[in-house]
Amino acid sequence: MMTRSLRTFLWVILCAGWVVGCATAPLPPDGKKKSEAKYQLGNSLIYEKNYLEAVNQLREAAELDPENPNIHNSLGLAYQGLRLPEKAIPHYQKAIQLKPNSPEFENNLGTAYAALKQWDRAIEWFQKASENYLYRTRHVAYDNLGSAYHNKGEYRLAIDNFKKSVEYAKDYAMAYINMGLSYEALQEWDSAVGAYRKALEIEPNSGLAPLRMGDLYRRLNHQEAAVDALLIAIKNDPNGPYGKAARDLLTTIRKPK
Repeated sequence: MMTRSLRTFLWVILCAGWVVGCATAPLPPDGKKKSEAKYQLGNSLIYEKNYLEAVNQLREAAELDPENPNIHNSLGLAYQGLRLPEKAIPHYQKAIQLKPNSPEFENNLGTAYAALKQWDRAIEWFQKASENYLYRTRHVAYDNLGSAYHNKGEYRLAIDNFKKSVEYAKDYAMAYINMGLSYEALQEWDSAVGAYRKALEIEPNSGLAPLRMGDLYRRLNHQEAAVDALLIAIKNDPNGPYGKAARDLLTTIRKPK
């Protein structure tokens, strides 16, 4: 839920927007076309991870059509791609102001606060997004909510939300992996292994799930089980970061005494 000061701020802006809106001419058709073209190009550039050029295109789109919430949302995504969440936040807020109760925008705002480790604010927006029954990817918001609680050290609440995530998307492996981390934090080893196994069952080609499981077995001194899991991680992600991490861990297990 918004703080009172933020609600007041947005209300003032909305009232001001109403007064100014009475005197604002509608966007000409050619301006609308230019804005839409730049918006579409900006989204394509985000997909290609060319975030800097995406920002340039989307800023121009926003200048042409400043009251388009989707443009502001995409600008937020582009800034986050540049790892500038502090610049993303005002655009997500503007998108929400222009299109209230949009769970996608709310979830995105939560991710920006999470990137800044402002967990309470992140939780506020993830909660709002997850409770919207019209949100098609509620499982993502619940997973994000669980991760925010985990980072606050509230591991039971984290697990509760990871479980809600898989209620809405039973094959969402990442929620099980995150659940495993929270079980580890509580030193509930069997439950952690079970969560990692479930993630690997859902995604047999995952590199992350067997890496987490192998590392846990290694720390518990179950060396044979650790080796088996780490070899799966290497097989599934031979040239990626999970395979590399698994090889590094495997070296520590096999290092001669």
